[in-house]
Amino acid sequence: MYDYKLIRSKRKTISLSIDDNCEVVVRAPLKMPKQQTDDFVSRQTDWIDRHMPEARRRMERAQSITPALMDELTARAKNELPGRVSYYAKLMGVEPTGLKITRARKRFGSCSGKNSLCFSCLLMLYPSEAIDCVVVHELAHIKHHDHSAAFYEFIYRVMPDYRRRESLLRQYFPCEKA
Repeated sequence: MYDYKLIRSKRKTISLSIDDNCEVVVRAPLKMPKQQTDDFVSRQTDWIDRHMPEARRRMERAQSITPALMDELTARAKNELPGRVSYYAKLMGVEPTGLKITRARKRFGSCSGKNSLCFSCLLMLYPSEAIDCVVVHELAHIKHHDHSAAFYEFIYRVMPDYRRRESLLRQYFPCEKA
């Protein structure tokens, strides 16, 4: 069985993840007995075995991003992303209220409830097809603030090869999800 970090909170379910330091993390309800969390982890060893190598690769790659590289990626993102956002916004008939470049490591982009977009500078490590995929995804949230069938239909009208482009995001490393 794996050692793990236990985080208790006011929740009803138990969950398992691997954090940025390759530590197994269990989130459990406040009153769940320790034996029950131990049993849960024991039952999940196959999942942990399958996912730990990728977590280790992510950790190694993340350590290779120097402050100088981060500065370079931020400058590139500030230079390139506004034009991409403008192009696709016009094509999609939507208008973001703002655009911000961050150094987020956990996600490629986001769209606020007020339709302001944020993109991680780490997106610049990806091919342009993948970058455009994230731009279109976040712009689609201006019209559909969810991941409904209508949201994806809207995306496919603009980018019929969206799924192929999205798969490029998993072939590289910096962020965990789109």
